[in-house]
Amino acid sequence: MTSGTPHARKVIRRLIVWLIVVTTSVSSCKTPKATVASAPTGGDFPDLPMSEIFVPVKVYLKPLLDRMDSSTSREFTSDKWPGFIQSSCDFRYKYRFVRSPFTFACTNNRVNISFRGQYQIAGSKTVCAFGKQVSPWVSGSCGFGSEPLRRVDVHIGSTLQLLPGNQVKTSTRMERIQAHDKCEVSIFRSDITGEVMDSIRSSVDSYVAAFDQFVQSLNNQPALVSWRGGGSRVLPVSKYGYLNLSPTALNVSPFNYVRDTLQFVVGFRGFPRFSSDSMSLVTNSRLPNVTTFPSPGHVNSYIDISYNYDHLTKILSDSLNNKVFDIEGRTFVIRGVNVSGTDAGKVAIDVTFAGNRTGTLHLAGTPQIDTTLQVLTMPDVTFSVESRDMMLNIAKGLLRKRIMRQLRNKSVFDLAALIARNKEKIEQRLNQRVTDWMSTSGTLNQLRIMAIRSSTSGIRMRLHLNGSLTLIGHPPPLKMF
Repeated sequence: MTSGTPHARKVIRRLIVWLIVVTTSVSSCKTPKATVASAPTGGDFPDLPMSEIFVPVKVYLKPLLDRMDSSTSREFTSDKWPGFIQSSCDFRYKYRFVRSPFTFACTNNRVNISFRGQYQIAGSKTVCAFGKQVSPWVSGSCGFGSEPLRRVDVHIGSTLQLLPGNQVKTSTRMERIQAHDKCEVSIFRSDITGEVMDSIRSSVDSYVAAFDQFVQSLNNQPALVSWRGGGSRVLPVSKYGYLNLSPTALNVSPFNYVRDTLQFVVGFRGFPRFSSDSMSLVTNSRLPNVTTFPSPGHVNSYIDISYNYDHLTKILSDSLNNKVFDIEGRTFVIRGVNVSGTDAGKVAIDVTFAGNRTGTLHLAGTPQIDTTLQVLTMPDVTFSVESRDMMLNIAKGLLRKRIMRQLRNKSVFDLAALIARNKEKIEQRLNQRVTDWMSTSGTLNQLRIMAIRSSTSGIRMRLHLNGSLTLIGHPPPLKMF
């Protein structure tokens, strides 16, 4: 076959256009993750609008509360029950206290735990002389025999506060103890209900003080100390680059317990940035204090994505190097891809190929985005082919106009249509299991490219994302202890 045959010219024309389309669209036509990874850097942008990301969290707590209830004894008795404890020569006593299941409520960071207790108590007195008993025991009781157990309701309250410096404080106390039945013991010739209530109160007060001290100790845990002192962090995102959320405000809404589920909203306001260069994202700014105001769950984020050409070259090379393709029955292999910038602000892509034909394709153009139609174009796209292959060089000259015409048609990407086609896949990523007991539920309302700029150092893109995301937890009891 000679260089002038129509079939040869057709193959070469398709080869050149196909190489250009593959290298310019490999990042735009893959999964949503690849789309993010291909976002480049450079150029002067307007001020970045503030982002708001507020994520509702719903944790089904019934297993935890049931475990807490079952792990706490339902019955409390005096030592040696049902025998007496002799506290002195002339006095002995015994008691039993049985509680109902806990009732738990939480409204606007105020926790209430209540239960009903039923008790019985008995005591005996005698006369002692010189440390020796000299008379029979005379006994009295309430709640024994035909008498019903005496009833008492106990109410414990705790308030959660977020202090400056992002520390947590709880204030827990016995709020109310209500005796429904009197305990009158004839031997004491008096109503001892008050003394019994004081004893119960003392026991509960000791517990709640220990609980507050435990919560206070959590503030000094190394992980929390590190988080508070670490400031705004740069986070790696797989192999694609780095992210800094750059929060200016952190918020956790008040906690509420509704239908066995603890509900709250956690989120931030800030200026998130993504880059292939981690050092460009370092701000050394301190974390803002966490506030506690009610907030609806929503995601409305603007994010600047910057890529230098070395990183972009690596992403394309990882996707295309040594890939084998068949065109019109001929085999071509991509041997190398390089992305760079020009002084005129264009993006230059060089693709080295081998196989039936060998050479290097040089492509250059300025990416532009129609923010209304969401169409990405390269209106000034140009190409050239560097090769020692005589046939390729001849066909290149003969078919240049036809190639340029097809190239301009192929260098138009309808991003709105691309996102619409992949919306279901994107939302599948928003609705999936994260751990064995935590999942996410979300929707994508809008994903748009607001601007794109190319420079000699890299490419910069601004995205606008609007949607919702909810964290849903169904932890089994064993995961909580």
